[in-house]
Amino acid sequence: MGKDSENYRDWFKGHEAPEPPADLKFRTLRAIAARERRILIAKLVGFAALFAASAAVGVAELVAAGVQIGQSGFVQFGSLFFSDFGAVAGNLQDAVLSLVESFPAFTAGIALGGLAVAGWSLSGFVNDARMLRAG
Repeated sequence: MGKDSENYRDWFKGHEAPEPPADLKFRTLRAIAARERRILIAKLVGFAALFAASAAVGVAELVAAGVQIGQSGFVQFGSLFFSDFGAVAGNLQDAVLSLVESFPAFTAGIALGGLAVAGWSLSGFVNDARMLRAG
């Protein structure tokens, strides 16, 4: 060790280390809580917008699926099971395939997907609203 290192030690011995402000911990915790609150509010707005959009898509596609079911012949093929069961039983494979082919699966899938996303976003909204109210 040289002469310079001893001078530095002496300088630090003569001075006290600076202390942080007394309320630094509380200001930091308050800033963290405010930031978390802003994030929760932003998530609430996002979940609400997603719920509104997906519910609208789900309901619109359910209506469209209902119209397509009426126009595609699905109801007519389904009613054959009740009106002429003997003919349907004789040609069961063709009757089932006709029924499946006439079902608007794509529209029904979009409707169910939209409603599933609506349910997920509603649960996220409720969960974040509880956290915001509790905190």
